[in-house]
Amino acid sequence: MVIDAPSILTTQFLDNTVLGYLCSAVTFAAALAALYVLKHIVFARLRAIASGTETDLDDLAMDLIQKIRPLEYNLLALYLAIRTLNRSPGFGRAANILLLIVFTYRAVTMVQHLLNYWTNKIVSQRGLTEAAKASVVHSTQVILRAILWVAAVLFILGNLGVNVSAVLTGLGIGGVAVALAAQAILGDLFNFFVILLDKPFNIGDFVVSDSVSGTIEHIGLKSTRIRSISGEMIVVSNSNLLSSRIRNYKDLNKRRVVFKTGVVYGTGAEKLRKVPALIKAVVLGQDGTEFERSNLYNTGDFSVDFETVYYITSGDYTLYMNTQERILLGIIEGFAGEGIEFAYPTQTLFINR
Repeated sequence: MVIDAPSILTTQFLDNTVLGYLCSAVTFAAALAALYVLKHIVFARLRAIASGTETDLDDLAMDLIQKIRPLEYNLLALYLAIRTLNRSPGFGRAANILLLIVFTYRAVTMVQHLLNYWTNKIVSQRGLTEAAKASVVHSTQVILRAILWVAAVLFILGNLGVNVSAVLTGLGIGGVAVALAAQAILGDLFNFFVILLDKPFNIGDFVVSDSVSGTIEHIGLKSTRIRSISGEMIVVSNSNLLSSRIRNYKDLNKRRVVFKTGVVYGTGAEKLRKVPALIKAVVLGQDGTEFERSNLYNTGDFSVDFETVYYITSGDYTLYMNTQERILLGIIEGFAGEGIEFAYPTQTLFINR
């Protein structure tokens, strides 16, 4: 019995010849082999090169490429192989839907990885503690992940023939209603990202805002927690905090100190001339101080007033208080040695009889 090979190759099966199936099988094997060579040889070599460079952008690119799983390689090779075959409408639509869902999912995971990299990069530049970093990163990722998956679902529905415009209109009307009802919450959420990007303060900074003063302990999606000087925890919404004038003492490297000294009327001009030099000597006698000036600037209701300005070359508040205390004690001792009296509120009544 002689088998006619050409007749077998031209035999029809499900609207395709045997030769067509063989060509598709060869295409599938060749495409799959090429993809796996690309993955295990080319990409592995590029990963080794990327690990030796200083920048982390090439490592990021390789991490994104390695997100692609064997299932995606097989589906891609299968798609290339069956393109030349005659397919039933139902099979073709099912294959397209499967590819759409699988590759959309993979694209979302890759974009999530990219957003996580971006978020960690920004947060790491803020000098936060590990707990604070974890809190900020988690809060940001939850929001971005929700937005990303909503966009992915709308993309899939649009490609499946669903009227996305009607869905978006419904979401828009509902979104406006929700936005009006949660305006304060959305404002705090927006200001959270303002704090994250603009960096007006970091966790651990000492800030003063209106009547609130203390150390920043936590920056959340809706509120910021401040540990006050007296010890209690103060919770301030992000919107209220940013709408006020904030004084951040974290970067205070030099503190300007101004204080006034009053001596009694009746002090002789010769002694008054000695006061600025006496104060200057006391100030310069302290470590970490820079003297600027000391002047007689006013004749008040009950005293002759001097104004002194100096700098402390540190932002430490305790150091400032200790230095100011030593300066005042030195001035008191100096005035006592010169016979100069401090003024205090008095009133002299002259009666003409």
